[in-house]
Amino acid sequence: MKLSDYLAQFLVEQKVKHVFLVTGGAAAHIVDSLGRNPKIAYICPQHEQSAAMAADAYSRITKNIGVAVATSGPGATNLITGICCAWFDSIPILCITGQVNTHEMAGPKRKVRQYGFQETDVVGIVRPITKFAELVTDPKEIRYVLEKAVYLAKSGRPGPVLVDLPLNVQHADINPKTLRRFNPRELHEPKPNAAKLRTQVRRMIHMLGKAKRPVILAGGGIRLAYARPEFRKLMAKLRVPVVASWSGIDALAHSHPMYVGQLGVYGARGANFTAQNTDLIIAIGSRLDSRQTGGQHHTFAREAKRVGVDIDPGEIFKQDGVKAHLAIVSDAKLFLEEFLRQLPRVKLQDLPVWHARCRNWKKRYPAVWPEWYHQKGSVNSYVFVEALARAAGNDDIAIVDEGGNLTWTMQAWHVKPGQMLFSALGNSPMGYAFPAAIGAWFAAPQRRIICIDGDGGFQVNIQELQTVAYHKIPLKIFILNNRVYGILKQFQETYFKARYEASTPEHGYSCPDFVNIAKAYGIKAVRITNHRNLAANIRKVLATPGPVLCDVNISRDQKLIPKLIAYQNKQGRYISNPIEDQLPFLPRKEFLENMIVPPVQQEGTKKTNEIN
Repeated sequence: MKLSDYLAQFLVEQKVKHVFLVTGGAAAHIVDSLGRNPKIAYICPQHEQSAAMAADAYSRITKNIGVAVATSGPGATNLITGICCAWFDSIPILCITGQVNTHEMAGPKRKVRQYGFQETDVVGIVRPITKFAELVTDPKEIRYVLEKAVYLAKSGRPGPVLVDLPLNVQHADINPKTLRRFNPRELHEPKPNAAKLRTQVRRMIHMLGKAKRPVILAGGGIRLAYARPEFRKLMAKLRVPVVASWSGIDALAHSHPMYVGQLGVYGARGANFTAQNTDLIIAIGSRLDSRQTGGQHHTFAREAKRVGVDIDPGEIFKQDGVKAHLAIVSDAKLFLEEFLRQLPRVKLQDLPVWHARCRNWKKRYPAVWPEWYHQKGSVNSYVFVEALARAAGNDDIAIVDEGGNLTWTMQAWHVKPGQMLFSALGNSPMGYAFPAAIGAWFAAPQRRIICIDGDGGFQVNIQELQTVAYHKIPLKIFILNNRVYGILKQFQETYFKARYEASTPEHGYSCPDFVNIAKAYGIKAVRITNHRNLAANIRKVLATPGPVLCDVNISRDQKLIPKLIAYQNKQGRYISNPIEDQLPFLPRKEFLENMIVPPVQQEGTKKTNEIN
């Protein structure tokens, strides 16, 4: 059997139905074998970066590995940004790259940079950003390497893997019956300690019983463990306020009576006040990075007992991070199952005053200010996202790019039961949402896919309009177009005296007419320029058959509100405020009324009262 045929059949046996690839000479045998296997299909985006990002989203939705294939050299290196997305967000994707013949490799003996055409040591390049990367030089090892790669991609804390196949290995003749298998036991992985988990959960429930102001932080690990059903079942029985990281924002519907909001640097004020005034925080599947805690980790939930639940001990015990009083190294699903088992045996106190206060924070500090509805001449981004979220269905999948469009969406989108809302939050590259939306549609063609992008990010992979047109993919693409790099412009206003270098049309940045470009590809395109009939216009776009691009006219002066800011201390160093003290600053009396925990006394002077 030809090795590349074995590879194609292996993917079929892994229940992979689609592979995203850009062909090339060094991957020709792989592509040919995929094309001849009737049980798997390949999709051809216009760039290898798009292939990796599509595979990433495909994995998130199918709960299986996503697969991307590229040729050697530049084809392989073009995958790297997408691999980084999967690495930082813990997404199991398998990248398969072609390579020059083994006898054409430079190797250590030849002492040259390159010997074969388009030869690149992609394995050496990606090892720091993959769980496993292997060059296969012996055809008899193909089963072992593939099985090990898929196992590692999906086990523990998931992540990307890469298998590099030289041309002569791809077309080698092998006997599948004699191939060596991979045995996971050779990794000597620690097994889940059920007894220890029971003890730790019992201790946590005891802490919960004593707490007067408890809160649960829902992190992305809940989704990664496919544990949203368990989490929602828990929250149907447990009356504890919930805040969410951006990765965990769809763990619970916004309308749930215990849900307060998303927290962090750009967090909802209500969620930040909840987290900062708690006396017990249980973080499930959240690594508590600085985007959630602010730059001064010690000010986060500073008077609370902190329980951390994470599958990665490196995250939960990391230096210079938020220290957990109870660190539970566990898969989120196993933890939640144990929590549910023990919950009926205990009686937790009702906390009506705390619950009422959290509800009041959520109501008092909405993402959309009343005066923004009356904006003239352009569309307010927060008003738009709120309207889009209202129009979206319970089964819709919304994928967001990076930059201002991401922040506005995470702040103003009210997640409905059944929805998915995600982005590549760890690597956070411009250009992710569009190819990811393509991958999402192939994973779930029965669901509506909404792509939310910015004018800057959309240009990074704008070529994928051809992929959408070719496959007639019915994406609903909304470009929040402020014609500037909005976050950077806001940063420059605060720290560089409004010197807008490389971020505005007057200083080198530019964007095209997206409506005309979409029409050139044969894709329907419309504009929304103001608030007139906003909700109806959004519903019309969502209801239109086939792909639609909607260019939304956002003011170039649109701000991100609220946002954390740093102050400058006496040594000239910028220090982050605690996350409860965001711009625009509340009147000090109002701020103090919201604080149960004493505010942090900062040394130095506030940098600015302008919104950054």
